[in-house]
Amino acid sequence: MSTTGTRWGSVATVMVAAPWLAEMSWGGIPFAEVLLVIAFLGPMYGGAALLIRELARRTGRGWPTVLLLAVAFGVFQAGVVDQSLFNPAYGRYDFQHPLHVEIIDISLYYLLAFVSGHVVMSITMPIVLAEAWSRHPTAPWLTRRGLVVVAALYVLATAVNHVGVKDEDGGGFQASPLQAGTALLTVGLLVVAACAWPRRTTTATRVPPRPVLAALGFLAYLFYLPGESAAAFASGIVVVTGTCLAVGRWSRAAGWTDDHVFWLALGALLTGAVLPYWAEPYDVGVSGAREALDDTVAALVCVTGAGLTLWRRRSGQRLRAGP
Repeated sequence: MSTTGTRWGSVATVMVAAPWLAEMSWGGIPFAEVLLVIAFLGPMYGGAALLIRELARRTGRGWPTVLLLAVAFGVFQAGVVDQSLFNPAYGRYDFQHPLHVEIIDISLYYLLAFVSGHVVMSITMPIVLAEAWSRHPTAPWLTRRGLVVVAALYVLATAVNHVGVKDEDGGGFQASPLQAGTALLTVGLLVVAACAWPRRTTTATRVPPRPVLAALGFLAYLFYLPGESAAAFASGIVVVTGTCLAVGRWSRAAGWTDDHVFWLALGALLTGAVLPYWAEPYDVGVSGAREALDDTVAALVCVTGAGLTLWRRRSGQRLRAGP
């Protein structure tokens, strides 16, 4: 499958949405730094999302391929690029506990937190939202030249991020050959699994109403890691596994469409109305008033974005349906 021209509007949407959702929608970074965040992280997070989507769309594959490649990206980003998975002194954080695994110096809790965050907010959500705004939601968006440009931006941004984080928050840390090798092997296996994922026949399974899917997306993402503990990790495994099994079963139904995917993602997006008030910002020295303002702006952006995207999707569906 090919495209007659790069859909730069959709490309820009992903490049903006990916860093916003991953780093700002939960109130982690002040809104005043939004342009810097988009410029620095947009080509990396957004570039990865675009390349993953392009591979899936050009090969006629679906969301299982996108999700497996998103997991691969999460492992690569946290294990190889910024190496926060392995660094015992990453800024002011202790990402080695809880559930520390000594043989490779990693926390199972943060492995789940980092990778799942990238899967949902860095990759999947930007794709779903951009497709809701696109007039060509199921077609490739990049020409060959566009692919080269996006890939080059991704590589450049990733290299800058690796060096910048290593010198600043990373404190000069370098993952051991065992750690980096394990991460790269895992990435390779996930890519192979994504490309080899079988196409399954449809079933007569009943699909839940769209509001139920939105509620599932909201509650699953909001509560899947209720704290930083072994118990929270166990809860997260149960929620992630249960959600994947349920959605996987529904997605094989004859009545399952991209609209159901959208409503599931819409629910996850709306967690941005709550998470900023729960989560601690990266800069703990910020004043209470400033934090409250940034949290409110982040919440308003998420709620407004959700409302506008829902309106856009419904408008696009009416246009495609015709008179």
